[in-house]
Formats: sequence, C-alpha cells, structure tokens
Amino acid sequence: MKIFISVDIEGITTDTTFWEELLPPTPRHEKQMTDEVVAACQGAFAAGATEILVRDGHNDGHNIDIFALPANVKIYKGMSGHPYYQVEGIDSTFDAALFIGQHAAATRAGNPLSHTTVRRIYSVKINGRVASEFLMASWTCLLEKVPTVFVAGDKMLCEDE
Repeated sequence: MKIFISVDIEGITTDTTFWEELLPPTPRHEKQMTDEVVAACQGAFAAGATEILVRDGHNDGHNIDIFALPANVKIYKGMSGHPYYQVEGIDSTFDAALFIGQHAAATRAGNPLSHTTVRRIYSVKINGRVASEFLMASWTCLLEKVPTVFVAGDKMLCEDE
C-alpha cells in the first residue's frame, strides 16, 4: 500500500499563537512537526503501508528533520510553484492520502493562525463554500483518484471538514 502524507505546521499539537513563532519556524515547532510525521508513518506502516512519501507543505518546504524519519520513508521538500501546492508529488499510484498539522481556513475562528495559502488572502470559496488549504489539497488528491483517509489538525478544521 502506497501512502502520501502532506504536513503543515499551523495545526500541529503546540501552543503556537503568533506568526512570528513560525516564520521561520522555531526548532521546537519543527521538532513537533517532525514527531507528528514520524507517528503518522509508524501508524501507516502498522496498517500495511509499504511505501510512504511525505510532502513538507509549510512555508519553504524545509521544516522536517529528514534524519528522524523512518529509513524507508521518502520526503518531498521545497516549493516549486506547482498548482498542486501542498500535495505536489501526488499521483494515481498512491492508495491513500493523510494530512498532518492542518488548520482552519481564513475567516474561521478557533486558531489564531488560520489562513488559506497566504495571510493576505481574506477568504477562498469554492462553489460558495469557504475552503481551507486541507480541503483544496484533499480535492486535488481526488483528481488523482486518491482518497483522504486521515486528517489531524486544529479543532475548527476538524469541525468544518
């Protein structure tokens, strides 16, 4: 089973409440982000995954400690400007997508770091629905016929989606 994991930082388990703490991320936040990715990989392997690709989807895409990842996990780092954005690298050969560290959409309460793609965009709507980065990425995975099977993030995101 081939798994794709996309990870962001604003929805990780932490006490982050200020943008200045994440741009650039502190070592504490990068460690928490890495720890959550490692836990997701361990869970995926326990569920039968044989291949995992992790997509670092925060800021410049260089936030995860690659030396902490299990040996058989590949990582996709950096931002190229590809339209798939936080799920760049996904294709129809994957069996499932997992999302870690996701956050609520711009205009949504519940996380002081809520935004959609960049902070200067007030809101993104698709067919009248406020869209989070997670929602757009999950729908992008569906374009490749890859279902989303897990999402971890802030409370508001989980209530909305």
